[in-house]
Amino acid sequence: MERITRDLEMWNKGYPTLKGRSLISKSVIGGYTQFLTRVQGMPKAIENRLDKASRDYMWNGTKIPPVNQATMHQEKNKGGQKCLNIKARNEAIELTKLKSYLRLDDDRPRWAKVADELMSRNISTRRRVRDEASIINPYLQDLKIKTRTSNTSLPESLIKMIRTADKYNASFAPIALSVDLKRNMPMWYHIGVRDDKTLTNNDEWARCQRNNHHITTVGEMETYVDERPAPGERVHKERINCACTCCRKSRLTGCTNPDKCKKAGRKSLNALSNKWNPKVNQEPLIVQGVEQAAAEHRENDAEVPIAFDQNYTTSGSLTNGLRVFVNKETKTNAPATQAQDDTEGDQVIKVWTDGSCIANGDEDARAGSGLWYGENDERNLAIRLPPSMEQSNNAGEATAILIAAQRAPPNATLHILSDSKIVIDGLTKNLTTWEDKGWIGVSNKDILKATVAQLRTRKGKTLFTKVKGHSGDVGNDGADTLANEGATKDIANADAVDLQIPPNFDLSGAKLATMTQALLYHGIMELPTTTIRRKTLIHLDMVRHTIKDNAGNLPSDKRIWNSLYCKDISRNISAFLWRAMHNSYPIGEFWSRIPNFEHRSQCQTCNAEESMEHILTVCPDSCQSTIWRLAENLWSRKGLPWFQPTIGMQLGCALITFKDDQGKPKVGADRLYKIIMTESTHLIWKLRCEWRIGKDSDPEKRHTETEVVNKWYEAINRRLKFDCLMTDNTRYGRKAIRSTLVKQTWKNTLQDEGNLPVNWYTRTGVLVGRGTDRPRGRNR
Repeated sequence: MERITRDLEMWNKGYPTLKGRSLISKSVIGGYTQFLTRVQGMPKAIENRLDKASRDYMWNGTKIPPVNQATMHQEKNKGGQKCLNIKARNEAIELTKLKSYLRLDDDRPRWAKVADELMSRNISTRRRVRDEASIINPYLQDLKIKTRTSNTSLPESLIKMIRTADKYNASFAPIALSVDLKRNMPMWYHIGVRDDKTLTNNDEWARCQRNNHHITTVGEMETYVDERPAPGERVHKERINCACTCCRKSRLTGCTNPDKCKKAGRKSLNALSNKWNPKVNQEPLIVQGVEQAAAEHRENDAEVPIAFDQNYTTSGSLTNGLRVFVNKETKTNAPATQAQDDTEGDQVIKVWTDGSCIANGDEDARAGSGLWYGENDERNLAIRLPPSMEQSNNAGEATAILIAAQRAPPNATLHILSDSKIVIDGLTKNLTTWEDKGWIGVSNKDILKATVAQLRTRKGKTLFTKVKGHSGDVGNDGADTLANEGATKDIANADAVDLQIPPNFDLSGAKLATMTQALLYHGIMELPTTTIRRKTLIHLDMVRHTIKDNAGNLPSDKRIWNSLYCKDISRNISAFLWRAMHNSYPIGEFWSRIPNFEHRSQCQTCNAEESMEHILTVCPDSCQSTIWRLAENLWSRKGLPWFQPTIGMQLGCALITFKDDQGKPKVGADRLYKIIMTESTHLIWKLRCEWRIGKDSDPEKRHTETEVVNKWYEAINRRLKFDCLMTDNTRYGRKAIRSTLVKQTWKNTLQDEGNLPVNWYTRTGVLVGRGTDRPRGRNR
């Protein structure tokens, strides 16, 4: 703790931005504690101290954080700063310990065997375990471990691991098992007992089977009960003194009645549901035909069909069936069985699919899906995605494939032709990886999971072919037209899309054996939902509707948050805009709730609430009118329209785009607009703070107009100089700014521009021209 405190104080001397503080917190607090937490665990008191240290460092010691910690932990595109969540990090470490404990191969750590012994002594009394020999692994059996401090003898480290595993539903949850894995499952306290049956674990015959016949697994029980005398030997008779070879052999082990013992064993096996019974083989039928093409060949020939992998059976090791973040509601003992009908297996259904989206990425985006079977085919379909689903091109494409699978006869071969490489790869090449990591961080996962489940329920094979979009392919063009038609449907006519997954085909959670600590951390962070602050919502809506009024599009929250991190905006200004969006500065209403300081909430000059909007757009004390006049004057040299600098426009300026007569974006103009708006906004805030705080609101010490003009040109020229320096490819390499972009940005704004050399960006002393100040309110 002393080292962490010392190093945080050292880094704080550099006045880092919020982004810098987040990175420093991860490096110092997270990095210094990683190893010790992994090997020793972290006491709750230390965890709370570190959590407070992280929070205090992010806000430089402020007693009341302006933005709550839950929001700070969020991704940047959700309004957060992606700060370290020390509690979630520690839980991820506990899950990695669980991963090590559940290694069931020869590389299993020695401490796991000690943990087995300790856990076996702390099984919940509700399970009425009479014989420790029946306990194999609590996560493979229907057993509950006592973790309450008052009634367990487990060490604190194991208690934490087990509680974390229970919190995030770590369990054995495959949708189907190979026969070998069914046989490898522990026989006693089996997790797959039928609802209408009871598995007897502690009667006379169960003890005999464990102690005399040494039966621990389902396979050993199956072998035992299926044992028969060899041909020519005495046949078995159902009596206590049967003289057959098998019964005599059993009596030598101490079994008093081999016949009854085997009958009890058969009863135990029959208590298992078909999903878990090794006598029932329900592995999916893999239809032979077009095989999956080799990867290197597929790269060269996009027209080669790719077969969907219908095999959903867990095989190999029992470890492969252990998952975390499992949805308890989807766990079922019902077997995953493929649907079938009377359709001939050689029927081939060929369908082209496509997705379309109007205003993609905006709040009012409208997505559609198209399915084209043939010219004037009555099966052709145009679908409008309902508002509850994500509205994007990929969502439309994935939905089209889902509906094609839902409409196809189960036995028929379904051949889907699509121009979406992302969706095809997600359903083929990337499917195993995405399922293993529990779809963490995958877009449109609800649609894709439903599509995968639907394709697996089909007995017929499914083929995918990647076609080139807009290349004259009749089918692709037809699907594209239908997708556009679907996207233009009125919202009242939106189609219902069934995303329900049958519980017996819902592979829930993530495969624990393949998870890293980072993935586990991301999975934990995805679970909670954070309520957006009311003041933040107000600013988001102000930005959204300002952009709508001036540019015609209605940006989503994600686009607005991402725009604050535009590379054309300085990092310190980006941090200021982020805080302004959250309304987290101690101004206005903040002071009205503090006794004896209510007067600070009011502007002394205007006698109105000193909100951020008031400071940036109304108050004369912040010199905003002078600065916006200078900004408008400089921008007018571009010959493009100037928008009223409202609070919404200032916070959302990076969302504005300008285009030429041909509809092509004017990249240089876009960039200059962002620079002018953000530098001006930040300067207004700095001048306000200089006078309000530094000069104690002294009316005699207000900034003069000349001083304001000089400061504004200094800020703009500083950005110009920075741009010129960043064109040095030798020094900055890939981070360098293209010289052509710099020239486009500052075109028609430089002093004595006509006499500057072509490569003026390589020289020092180039300044923005001051020009002639224009009358206020004139836009010539």
